[in-house]
Amino acid sequence: MPYRPALAVARHRGALGCACAALALAGALLVLRPAPEPVEPVLVAVRDLSPRAPVGAADTAVRELPRGAVPDGALPPESDPAGRSLTGPVRRGEVLTTARFADPPAADYGGGLVAVPVRVADAGAVALVEPGSRVDLLAAAPALDMGPGGPPPARVVAEDRPVIAVPEPPGGAAGGSPGALVVVAATAAEARRLAGYSQAGTVVLTIRG
Repeated sequence: MPYRPALAVARHRGALGCACAALALAGALLVLRPAPEPVEPVLVAVRDLSPRAPVGAADTAVRELPRGAVPDGALPPESDPAGRSLTGPVRRGEVLTTARFADPPAADYGGGLVAVPVRVADAGAVALVEPGSRVDLLAAAPALDMGPGGPPPARVVAEDRPVIAVPEPPGGAAGGSPGALVVVAATAAEARRLAGYSQAGTVVLTIRG
């Protein structure tokens, strides 16, 4: 009789050993298993989007992705792309990135500016500028307005404006169009005045740098 507890312990010793080994293995696996990868919220398209129409307010949603799967340039969840234009089609579920949006050409030069194509009378002057140059745009008086004292001074239309682009003429030749084209960043009011003077062929430029 006094030996029965010892016999019971001996009988279950194998089962207890297996249980302890299993617990130790489970603990080791928990220690060795890598921590879950952190997630990051991003904006995704909730339906197929077309570049023919601006992005709508209900076209995007916030989703969480593993940080390693987030593409470069992904829009942060607090951004609002509604009303912006796309550079190409976007599929449902695609992460929206900065590369997917067509920014206005003058966006990098400050708010309230637009890109204005201006035909400058002197093509040689346009050949001296490049994107990033700063120019003044003036309206010269037509030859018919010259009085006895000579031509009146040119009127400043836009001052210290950055050149965005200097387009090549179609086919590399000016054809029948006089002067040369230059695209500058200007205010909307300056753009309206430049459009009229450009049509008349009286715009000249001076180079600041």
